[in-house]
Amino acid sequence: MIFVAKHMNKALCCSPLGLRQRAFLCCAILFALGGCAAYRPALPVLPPIASATEFIHLTAARYDSLRDQEVRATIDLTIDGVRERRARALVRHRSPSDLKLIAGGMGYVIMAARAQRDTLYVHLPRQNHYLVGHPEDVLYTLTGVDLSYYAVDRTILGLPNISPLDISRTRRFEPGREHIFLEVQHPRYMRRLWIETRTGLLREEKIYRADRQLVSVRRLSDYRMENGFALPRHIEIQQGEDVILIQVESRAINAGLSDKDFDLPVPKDATRYDIGH
Repeated sequence: MIFVAKHMNKALCCSPLGLRQRAFLCCAILFALGGCAAYRPALPVLPPIASATEFIHLTAARYDSLRDQEVRATIDLTIDGVRERRARALVRHRSPSDLKLIAGGMGYVIMAARAQRDTLYVHLPRQNHYLVGHPEDVLYTLTGVDLSYYAVDRTILGLPNISPLDISRTRRFEPGREHIFLEVQHPRYMRRLWIETRTGLLREEKIYRADRQLVSVRRLSDYRMENGFALPRHIEIQQGEDVILIQVESRAINAGLSDKDFDLPVPKDATRYDIGH
């Protein structure tokens, strides 16, 4: 009986069915320990990018069908002088310019904000303050981070801040083995971008003032395929000692967000501050 059982086990292990069972068991163990690599779609590999014009058009086309997304994340940032670490954040975005962000913890809200076109509305429940103004002005007042170098929604969501308008502003395009280097000159500042050669994805962006002083750095990492789009899970904006860190936990892409999803209730007794006026 022992002899028969050994040979039956050997036959089962060496049979196609037995091999499939063993492969399934191994993948199940790996998944339980932190995920089976086969379950994460690979990032697309691009043919060589020959020019800045090609890269800019490719980047614009890459996200043009990204209509809306709902993001759950943790966020580190300073709000009204208080450093918040690993606050829970819900971010909703609908193209072209609707953005809603709620940050807080278990059962409480630190900040609720909505951006629409060129205006940002922010309610701070702890102080019952209501701030209204241009997005970059309001965020700088609250966080100390100047996002005027970027489009606010694209910065928070980890999207490249690139448009066809940058073609005429491009001063340098240097393809390399690991990274493509792109330099874009604006009237008040200069942007230097490092793009991964293999995937065409933005990895780092540095902003320099006219006097060549570095004033802002944005780093994007842990890219994953999310419903057909390559998007970063880790977003970092650093300006001196002021840092915003966003660690994305999940994304719902093109879920069909409605106007109601962007409602921002504000108490009638909130004290309003018009920023930048």
